[in-house]
Amino acid sequence: MRIGINLFTLRDLDAPLPTVLERAAEAGYDGAEFLHRLPDANEEEIVETLDRTALAVPGAHLGPFTELSGLPTELERTIDLYDAIGCKTLAVSIGEEHLSSRDNVRETAARLSGLADRAAGREIELLYHNHHWEFRSLDGATPFDLLLDSLDGRIGVELDVGWVAAGGADPVERIHTLGDRLSLLHVKDVNVARKASVEIGTGDVDLAACIDAARAEGVEWFIYEHDEPDDPIDSLDRGIAFLEPFR
Repeated sequence: MRIGINLFTLRDLDAPLPTVLERAAEAGYDGAEFLHRLPDANEEEIVETLDRTALAVPGAHLGPFTELSGLPTELERTIDLYDAIGCKTLAVSIGEEHLSSRDNVRETAARLSGLADRAAGREIELLYHNHHWEFRSLDGATPFDLLLDSLDGRIGVELDVGWVAAGGADPVERIHTLGDRLSLLHVKDVNVARKASVEIGTGDVDLAACIDAARAEGVEWFIYEHDEPDDPIDSLDRGIAFLEPFR
């Protein structure tokens, strides 16, 4: 089991990215999951910081789906930057408006397949990252299931268990259903009624059960994330303190 921090949790820190990475390493994290594009000017310094701290990069979140699927050069530029730091896994998420009907789902799946093909040509794995809206009812199914069925195993999943629970589904059941299609697990606690991210261990998600289920399915990386921490550094420390006993 390896523990990472999604840098979205630390986006409000008033510090250069290398300093943020150093702080994550000092806290005890094994890796950092990046968000959107790296700042070009800091690329060499980021590589040096990762090498010095021994932080791995288990994945990164891509920019807007519509931008990437419409501009192949933007995807290639993003892949080039992440290639430089040894990141071979990229995750994309989809706005609710792209999953509003079965026709929308099929169109979105086709565009995702195109992204996956281009990424695979560069030996990059593309994952789908969920929010809560994928688990609403849509003509007797859920957008999540319809999308994955349409993708026919061509894309893996980075499952965010907090958003699964907020969407009204059982994250443990979803973990087992995905099986080896599940590549990364986002460990996020939420207040289900408010559909709001909360400090780890204070919300409604049975994170211990989620972690046990994911380990049983062979998941290696567990990525802590809090979308709206009051104190990012405190949240960083709380995340590793919660996850460390599961190693």
